[in-house]
Amino acid sequence: MSDITVWIIALAFYAPIHYLGPGLVVFLTGEEAPAERQRLLRGIAIDCTLSMVIAFGIAIALFECVPQLAALTFLLAALVPYLHVWLKRRAR
Repeated sequence: MSDITVWIIALAFYAPIHYLGPGLVVFLTGEEAPAERQRLLRGIAIDCTLSMVIAFGIAIALFECVPQLAALTFLLAALVPYLHVWLKRRAR
């Protein structure tokens, strides 16, 4: 299997985990008005996309020399959207 195929498979498994968790936290918790909740969901989707792109770039660069650090990058990047939700709700 080529490297590109492996990274596409990794993305296919990582993306739902990365998007669904924070999206469900925003959707199922909180007391925002519907318009405010929609704005927060849009911000979370943008944040998830950016953190996932950055995480994959770093992981691809690190994977050849330190695969454990590449995996840690994925774990830390998955926590960034939750930090975004917490900071936005705390500011309210």
